[in-house]
Amino acid sequence: MKNLKEKFGDSFFKNHFGKNYLYKPNFIKNFENIMSLDILDEILSKTNIWNNHNFIMMLDQKKINFNDYSSLSLDTNGQNYRPDVNKVQNLVSRGASIILNDIQKHNLNLLKFVDDLQKLTNGRCQGNLYFSMASHQAFGPHFDLHDVFAIHFEGEKVWNIYENIEKSPINHPLFKLSGDERRKRA
Repeated sequence: MKNLKEKFGDSFFKNHFGKNYLYKPNFIKNFENIMSLDILDEILSKTNIWNNHNFIMMLDQKKINFNDYSSLSLDTNGQNYRPDVNKVQNLVSRGASIILNDIQKHNLNLLKFVDDLQKLTNGRCQGNLYFSMASHQAFGPHFDLHDVFAIHFEGEKVWNIYENIEKSPINHPLFKLSGDERRKRA
């Protein structure tokens, strides 16, 4: 935790946390030990851990139906639908994004990082991985109902950060906006 605390410093919590974004290039040294394409490939190969809750695919801001990239497989819990490698690869080749929720559960270095972040922020933290292709967006303008620490590990990404923010958003119909309304309000 000391390492994270030193990297963030008191000024981060005083001047940025909950107020605005902070861009810190080279924030993590040796990040290839936390996440890389090889580590991602290893995690993805554990097909029995993925399901429709923690393995999501999106293409051009639309969620893809889990049935379109899964198939029935037999595992220790019986028959379950799991992501199908060939179907996933086909969708990725067309520009689809992969979203892996709670990925820290499957990588000790990520788990340590998330644990350190939880201690530092005194809050629950979870690691989600977004693997996207060039010229295709998983999500349009949106806001999260929680604080986000985005750590970029590989490739390039254009981040659009908007001036308008939703004050104290909650999971309520009032905040469920259409894509057009979110773009207009952004």
